Amino acid sequence: MLHLTKNDISIIMASSSYGVCYEPIVSVIDLKIIGYEALSRFKYKNTLIPPDKVFKLLHNDLEMFFFIESIMKKFQLKNRPDNKTLFLNLDPDVSLDDNQIDFWINLLKSQENIVVEIIENSDEESVEDIKNFMGWMDINDIEYAYDDFGKPNSIFFKSLLETALYVKLDISFLRTIKIDYNYIELLKGVVNYASKKSKYTILEGVENQEDLEIAKIIGVDYIQGYLFKDKFTTVWRNDDN
Repeated sequence: MLHLTKNDISIIMASSSYGVCYEPIVSVIDLKIIGYEALSRFKYKNTLIPPDKVFKLLHNDLEMFFFIESIMKKFQLKNRPDNKTLFLNLDPDVSLDDNQIDFWINLLKSQENIVVEIIENSDEESVEDIKNFMGWMDINDIEYAYDDFGKPNSIFFKSLLETALYVKLDISFLRTIKIDYNYIELLKGVVNYASKKSKYTILEGVENQEDLEIAKIIGVDYIQGYLFKDKFTTVWRNDDN
């Protein structure tokens, strides 16, 4: 098992061993692609590294976290698929002072059809940071999504649910429905609430035809997952000339 260090991350960035996977977000009605989620990718010594290991380590050095995320987001925007909405994952921990916030405002406002997926940390100390994060995006008319709604062990953030334009339903919903089908009624309620509030719902983790049929029954607007893996596109920095 690889024990990743901050020095290893510096080597990854210095050697341009990073990239982005664009995962399609698909309309349930006609299965047409309406947008893409940009997912960070990393290699160390020619081996793929789980992105969560990189970001977990970066939380111990927030200055380095901001620096690397600024590089990653510029790269993701530069290579984005044409004419489609782009969903960008952004952690509130990379916008903790005015200079960082100004950077993100300028970068995000320079692009059209951008949705920020707010990554919710479950610790209580992050709640105020998320509120501030939502605040400057609201002021600057930057659209955002409640990412991984319903994820196990996460907090329920009522104000984020009320103000986010998109609600991304965690993959755990599908897994639970397959164990207890009655759980589908709970998810129908969330989708109905979102619809009445003029929000869009996206079901994550759709892997097969059975998952697609569940999505149709629930009534979500959009879906994403490995069912559409043939539409995934990955771009690596060291191949980007």
